[in-house]
Amino acid sequence: MYLCKRKVNKFRNLGIIIFLNVTLLGCSFSPINLESKFFVKKLSYDLSIPEKIKNDLNIYIKENKSSLIEVKFFEFEIKENNFYGGKNLGSLESEIVGSIQIQGLTGDTKKIISSKRFNTQSLNPLAQKELIKSIENQVIKDLNKKILLYLKGYENK
Repeated sequence: MYLCKRKVNKFRNLGIIIFLNVTLLGCSFSPINLESKFFVKKLSYDLSIPEKIKNDLNIYIKENKSSLIEVKFFEFEIKENNFYGGKNLGSLESEIVGSIQIQGLTGDTKKIISSKRFNTQSLNPLAQKELIKSIENQVIKDLNKKILLYLKGYENK
């Protein structure tokens, strides 16, 4: 009986994978190509933007005087939210939220937000600090991807 259930699950999983592949290919799904460059006339950063974001964005965003798009990044903020509960009122979960604002040529501003949650119930304080640093790096990488996605959509307008 156990072997039969195992084979059924195997075929069901294979069927799901095939169905998802056909669906994605049928919808002309294509992942975003982040290897392409994005050209702007002027690129400026506020003092609150960390060097990690500047360096990562400067790889993909280049200044070109023939472009009409001016982009300004400002008001970068990263904060930690702790959620408490239980008998000892210790931290059960933490959330790192990063946000940045972008201003385009037309003067419209867009706030891009990225957040990650993680369990801190069984961590000691030193491990929690290291985990927070790691999660902050993940949030910054996610913000960079969202910024490039937004700029690609902005370029096509």
